[in-house]
Amino acid sequence: MTKINNISDTTTAKPWMSELWTWADEYGISEKDLPRNEAHLLAITELEICSDQITELPEGIGFLHNLTHLTLKCEVLERLPESIGQLSQLERLRITSDKVKQLPESFARPISLSSLNIPTHLSNQLPTTLMDKYRNENETLYIERMAFTSLYSPLEKNYGLSFFGFVLISDDWNEKALIDLKFKAALDFLLVLQTTEQTIDDFDVVDGVIICKPDEVQKIINMFETTFDYSVMGIDFGDVREAINFAKPAKFIQASALEVSESDKVFSQIIDQIPEEITVKSVMFQVESNRHFTFDEFKVMSDTIDNMGAEDEHIFYSAKVVDKPEHCWMGMIYMIG
Repeated sequence: MTKINNISDTTTAKPWMSELWTWADEYGISEKDLPRNEAHLLAITELEICSDQITELPEGIGFLHNLTHLTLKCEVLERLPESIGQLSQLERLRITSDKVKQLPESFARPISLSSLNIPTHLSNQLPTTLMDKYRNENETLYIERMAFTSLYSPLEKNYGLSFFGFVLISDDWNEKALIDLKFKAALDFLLVLQTTEQTIDDFDVVDGVIICKPDEVQKIINMFETTFDYSVMGIDFGDVREAINFAKPAKFIQASALEVSESDKVFSQIIDQIPEEITVKSVMFQVESNRHFTFDEFKVMSDTIDNMGAEDEHIFYSAKVVDKPEHCWMGMIYMIG
């Protein structure tokens, strides 16, 4: 942040400056963060505002034309000023409040943006200029808070951004609609969930098909979100793409018990559902229980899965501890080689 001297100069201030300073005084924003000197104010490049009381920002924010970084740690902030579109040099924007429901129309203007950390529902409102920038491989726009998984319907008017997109085969998607979805939602992966006898043609746009029952759809989506959440564990997405880009349909299987002590029986039920004659290319395996499994318990399961023949980099594990007494659930998606 630009260094300043705490010199107050309001004698020749423009109206928007006076408004900004009055607002800053009201909410206890220091002169170090928001200079009360005209020259120093206009020179700042980074601005961080922290408050648990601010619900709105003054329009004067948009006159800080040299701002490149704007961080708003204001948990009750409800709206952004329309003038934010005047920040033509803005590169990074961070908003922590989930109470901001709408981006201002002027948000289409700040094309210098390279990093966005805003609530997921706002990421899904990005204007065409920023969406095109995000999709363009020759430009850089990093969006930190966007949906990791989404289940899409062909009836939706606007497709929200997501890393993993899922569609139900029963919704009668055609190839053109899937291509349009993948482009508009900027999907890294697009997977079809086959919940009926209906099959899908070999569309190049689809990364794979997973056979499951209608009441298993959410379980599968949750598995992807937990297993490939790069914010908590390092995942090589090259390995992910190679693992789940399968030519034959994958299969989802699950088993559960009311007691964690019966985890060995649950795991046996999972393994017994896999036909002996098939070759397993890759595996996603998730354990859900009311306690952490011991090293020995998990080793038995991992050794068995390792012996199925899939490459180590194509085997993905995840575990969840849930607040359910005496609960043990296991799910697996196996891709056929």
